[in-house]
Amino acid sequence: MTYTAIVLIAAAVALVLDVFVLRTRLVLRRRYWVFMAVMTGFFLIVNGILTALPIVMYSSHAIIGLRVVTIPIEDFAYMYALITPVIALYEWFSARKDERTQPPRNGGQEEN
Repeated sequence: MTYTAIVLIAAAVALVLDVFVLRTRLVLRRRYWVFMAVMTGFFLIVNGILTALPIVMYSSHAIIGLRVVTIPIEDFAYMYALITPVIALYEWFSARKDERTQPPRNGGQEEN
C-alpha cells in the first residue's frame, strides 16, 4: 500500500470519527479551520525543513509527486489525519465531563 493510500484512508477515518462517530462536527466550525490554518503555518516550517534537508525522503513510487515546495501533498492529509481525531476526542470527552458535572435540572427532586 502506498503512502498516498494510507494517508487518504487515515483522513477519511478522521472525518468519519469526527462527524459520524463522536458527532463533534469540528469540520463544520470556523474556529477549527482557523486553528488548522495556524497549524498549517507551523507544519510548513517544520515539514519544509525536514523534507528540504532531506531528513525525510519519500520514494517516488509511494507518493503521487505533487509537492508544495519540498513537501509532498500527501503530508497535508497526514497532518489533518493526526490532528483532527485528537481535537475531536478532546471535545467529546469535554462534553461528557460537562454533562456529569452539571446539577440536575429539577434540583435533584423526582418529578411526580
